[in-house]
Amino acid sequence: MPDTVTGALAPNPPIQPVESGTPRPQSVDDIGQFAAYDGGVSTAACGAADSRKHVVGRDDVLMDRAAELLRHAGKVVVFTGAGISAESGIPTFRDSDGLWSHFPPDQFATMGGLLATAAGSPRRVGEFIIALLEPVAKAAPNAGHKAIAALQTHTHVTVVTQNVDRLHQEAGSTRVHEVHGSLFDIVYRRGGTVSVLTRPQMLDIVATLKKAMIGSFPRTAMLAAIRPFFGIGRCGLYRPSIVLFGEAMAEPDWPNAVAASHDCDCMIAVGTSGSVFPAASLPLEASANGATVIVIDPGPARGDIGLRGTAGTVLPELVHRAFS
Repeated sequence: MPDTVTGALAPNPPIQPVESGTPRPQSVDDIGQFAAYDGGVSTAACGAADSRKHVVGRDDVLMDRAAELLRHAGKVVVFTGAGISAESGIPTFRDSDGLWSHFPPDQFATMGGLLATAAGSPRRVGEFIIALLEPVAKAAPNAGHKAIAALQTHTHVTVVTQNVDRLHQEAGSTRVHEVHGSLFDIVYRRGGTVSVLTRPQMLDIVATLKKAMIGSFPRTAMLAAIRPFFGIGRCGLYRPSIVLFGEAMAEPDWPNAVAASHDCDCMIAVGTSGSVFPAASLPLEASANGATVIVIDPGPARGDIGLRGTAGTVLPELVHRAFS
């Protein structure tokens, strides 16, 4: 059975201990076993499972230690979440003022919920699409994205991202696995690509949709406005390739991401809350296979090495110290 996405769109699972070698979550029913994962590395994977210990100390000491490890790593995975794109102006989903605080996930994060909401409140769906697309359409890669792209000139880098905004590719990263799909790839539900949107085309959809919502009966005009993004074509329903709650993870990106996590020497996790499963299990997998996990986060230190700060500040400095 393909892995399905959970966690970002549902309440957090109950906390239970994590054992080394625990299998990856396959569905919403068994993600609880990974709940002790802290967003960096589980207490078991980073403690009793091996002799490595969480590195604590002054910021410069931590940065120098992380740079040394990165310098000698043969294969690096950079695992990114919404936090890195927030620095490019794209709101997160789960923060206090994030997308789900305005658009409840049970209504907007499943296909069934979206269709039911559209039938009863088409304007709300229009507002949701605008809130989702407009920041992405206006976004540009920030210093964090660019530092990750620059890193690939020094070592073998695989980017595994939960983001659907394609900013890593725009920054220049060439090996990117989008495990939650993309807003830009418009595909039929049963397979086959309809089109690949550009950011200007996405802005055009937003502008047309805003005009369509002015009238008293917007449903028909709204359907016409979103036709490049969502509709029915000669092969059935088409939509962006994003992974909604309960759907299978993106193929072949997800199995490729798992393989890269198994095979890396070093994983850098940045901008991820560690609550969206099964993607959040990847640092666990990397750690269990001997990789050092570096976590970049403005909050409390996590991972084997925790570097406090934003992606746009910490990543450029880390790459500079490692390879200058």
